[in-house]
Amino acid sequence: MLYNERLFYGDIWVEVNGSLASIGITRNLERELGDIVIFEFLKTDGYLQQGEEFARLETIYKTYTLKSPVSGFIRRTNYKLCYDPTVLNLFPEETEIISIDIEQLV
Repeated sequence: MLYNERLFYGDIWVEVNGSLASIGITRNLERELGDIVIFEFLKTDGYLQQGEEFARLETIYKTYTLKSPVSGFIRRTNYKLCYDPTVLNLFPEETEIISIDIEQLV
């Protein structure tokens, strides 16, 4: 089992600590998107399949959908992002969006 390992899947980072995987976006994606004005969860509980959409980010110019890089059960969601999505612009690689009790890594 991995502990405190940060893995990158395109524009998403996954930090693995035992069987819990924290997921967020990279600085590169944040720069590409620009100012995030709306954050919305598409799924907040239950089982999340690898590749399944779980959140949507909206900027003035485009919308970006986040897909899970791992499969497992959702344990935590960062609901604060729904009220203040600008945190992702300020601290993209420090802000956890969702945590998943993983079954398998990609």
